[in-house]
Amino acid sequence: MSGFLGTYTVNLDEKGRLNVPSKFKNILENKYGAQLVTVAMDGYLIVFPHLEWEKNENRMDEMAPLNPKERDEVRPYLSSASDCEVKSGKILVPAFQREAVGLTKEIVLVGMSKTFEIWAADQWKSAAAKKR
Repeated sequence: MSGFLGTYTVNLDEKGRLNVPSKFKNILENKYGAQLVTVAMDGYLIVFPHLEWEKNENRMDEMAPLNPKERDEVRPYLSSASDCEVKSGKILVPAFQREAVGLTKEIVLVGMSKTFEIWAADQWKSAAAKKR
């Protein structure tokens, strides 16, 4: 079974929920389950199925907890992370993350194999144009 592939434009509803495209929903149901972790990055969110998040979390756990440099490296990721789940085919994106990355109505989901990203449509168009 392939991972998360492709680009999909969807809308956030007034509560901040998005409909998961059927291809992504099938992968979640058949391979990962409904539990997710969303992490705010610079201008977008990364959505990790819980199994994939655990792999990264285990690497972060191996860092020395009393080493300030290593703590500084993981703090942005852990402090911007949030547990969520797929319910009735929808993901509720927490308000603080929507605000942090500028999500409004139209958004773009970008498949990245084991994860996928959530972008504001205008941010995605701008980022994609820079790569051309």
